[in-house]
Amino acid sequence: MSRKQKVSGASPWLTWLAWAVVLGLLAWVYTPIVTGMVANWWVDPNYSHGFLVPLISAYLVWRQREELAAEPKKSNYLGLVIVAIGLAVLVMGQLAHEFYLRRVSLIPVMWGLVLLAWGWHVARRVLFAFAYLILMVPLPYLLYDAVAFPLRLVAAKFAAWGIRLFGIPVYLEGNVIHLPNIVLNIVDACSGIRSLISLLAVGVILAYLILPNRWVKVIVVLLVPPVAVLTNALRVTLAGVLSQWVGPETLEGVMHDFVGWAVFMAGFILLLLITLLLKKLSPAGKEAS
Repeated sequence: MSRKQKVSGASPWLTWLAWAVVLGLLAWVYTPIVTGMVANWWVDPNYSHGFLVPLISAYLVWRQREELAAEPKKSNYLGLVIVAIGLAVLVMGQLAHEFYLRRVSLIPVMWGLVLLAWGWHVARRVLFAFAYLILMVPLPYLLYDAVAFPLRLVAAKFAAWGIRLFGIPVYLEGNVIHLPNIVLNIVDACSGIRSLISLLAVGVILAYLILPNRWVKVIVVLLVPPVAVLTNALRVTLAGVLSQWVGPETLEGVMHDFVGWAVFMAGFILLLLITLLLKKLSPAGKEAS
């Protein structure tokens, strides 16, 4: 056997060894970051949908398995640049003690490795599936608080208006609703940010899977905040009315959880109906029918 043949025979093994080392180092770096994020999903109901996001992302890749197998595969060294950018974000997160940056840095690192290993044609097809993973990362507290507080005020205002429709006297003071027999304080858990985050994950995937046109997909995503605000105001309204008609015990326990679940499902159904309606009204949808 010639020297050239020996080198070419050893080359694949060296490549696999290099990949094993790289993936091992990344696993060592990111395992505590990912486990911390999973713990966040477990203890914080606002992000419990995080368990589903990676599964949905994996499904989006799996449903394209035949197309991915047929794509030409050639290493693209631009992937190293993407990986470097992701690692730079990780370092920034470490230096700033910012959990969000550390966690979100994993996404460009993984996509960059796909680009490096299999090339642009494959990486392009899985780009949305990787971008969808952003929705599993808990928001920075400053951003969360900046969104939650105005939502509390909006929820209180709409709920006060809704409760008055049932003939119940209401006095609104900021995010506090005064009723004849109880005071409802609209805290962060009642602000609607939980349903906003969860419905955003739902709306994005509905738009991606059902709608043919990019701009129509954007419309569905833009409609998520109004739907979340509307359904959360309905939830607070029902809570106030039930507390008056049945008793304050409806504000906690099984009844409270059931109302929250039922209203979230109403928001999901509303988003689905909007998506199906837009599909029917879009030019591609009319041609299909």
